Amino acid sequence: MAEAATPAASTLAALGAQKAYGAKSPVKANDRLEAAAQDFEAVFLTQMMEQMFSGLGDAGPLGSGEGGSAYRSMLADQYGRTIAAAGGIGLADDVRRELIAIQQGDQSS
Repeated sequence: MAEAATPAASTLAALGAQKAYGAKSPVKANDRLEAAAQDFEAVFLTQMMEQMFSGLGDAGPLGSGEGGSAYRSMLADQYGRTIAAAGGIGLADDVRRELIAIQQGDQSS
């Protein structure tokens, strides 16, 4: 007698079918949405840091010259990414909510 398929086996079969036909799983879509929201917040924070550093002039932590400005830009970028990864200022939550609303609006059309 054939056994009834277990829930785990049917889930694995469904995932295999998704993979075979190139479908994207909802978990990965949510991960991409989260990453996009966090990246947006990181870019925003980087821009804020660069404006903050621009007022320092040559007295900043990395001195003057082309090398100092290049490294200052990298430092601002790293600060922005670190702050966003640590929870940020709440901008990623709003961006995520808006992206979900846009996706749901597209699906209802």
